[in-house]
Amino acid sequence: MFCRKCGTKNADGAKFCINCGAELASPQPTAQPAGPVPPQATVPQATPVAPAGAPVPPQGAPQQPFQQTAYQQPAASAKKSKAPLVIGGVVAVLAVLAVVGFVVMPMLNRGPWTGTMMLDGVSANYDHEFGIKTDGKTVTVYDQDDVVTGTIAGTREEGDQVFYDVKDVSWGSWGGSSFSASSVTDKVMTIIVPKGASATKPFGRWSVVVSATDTDDDEYPLYVRSTTLELDEDGTGYYEFASEWGKESDVAVADPTNSAYDPAGSGWKHPLTSSGSNGSYDVEFNDDTYNLTFTDGK
Repeated sequence: MFCRKCGTKNADGAKFCINCGAELASPQPTAQPAGPVPPQATVPQATPVAPAGAPVPPQGAPQQPFQQTAYQQPAASAKKSKAPLVIGGVVAVLAVLAVVGFVVMPMLNRGPWTGTMMLDGVSANYDHEFGIKTDGKTVTVYDQDDVVTGTIAGTREEGDQVFYDVKDVSWGSWGGSSFSASSVTDKVMTIIVPKGASATKPFGRWSVVVSATDTDDDEYPLYVRSTTLELDEDGTGYYEFASEWGKESDVAVADPTNSAYDPAGSGWKHPLTSSGSNGSYDVEFNDDTYNLTFTDGK
């Protein structure tokens, strides 16, 4: 047994240390608990005894208690870096912004259609049978070589069409002498184009509608005139013209936005065939051949 005071090895059963004379403790039998032992409060531990074979410090030298290796908790696993998640999130956000910047925003900010729709005669009687040209601010209409210009006052959408309200119109000789009379007032021009129209996708109905009022004529006080070109994806369509003086119920037949619209009853409606793509088409109707072209931009 070893001395608890100086650590000197003594014979088993000795009562006093042979080195320092300290009383040696007799070993006590370990009591066996009869049942589960309830948790005990932490008790300060006594200085550990050096194991057999440990060197004995020389007499008189300062005594160092035996050092036990402290129990080390396992090192916590290193946390996974969140950098890949952060980088992935940034890439996803940038991808969304790219879509918004290059696809969505141009659609939202595109504003009114700009470009040219022109039906030119080849074997027809007019150089410019029917056409619309706009830069988003001003508009020019070609109607059987008559030219009308104006300023776009506003736009609105109705169904699959976009309406352009035109103001400050210079009519020139369009409409003839009856339309040019001083008693004819409240002249209004509206341009109608297919919603989402472009040179590569010009399909739908293109119309110019003009209305006016003759203050000197009680029998025929109202006037409506329209020209419409319909181009369908299957290579068919119509070229329509309508003009009517009269009361409100009379002029409805010339208004393509009215359910009573009937160009065949107040003008004509020619079926057409077309071939081509990407803004350039050959059009035939009424035994005449035309070039139909579409361009985008100002």
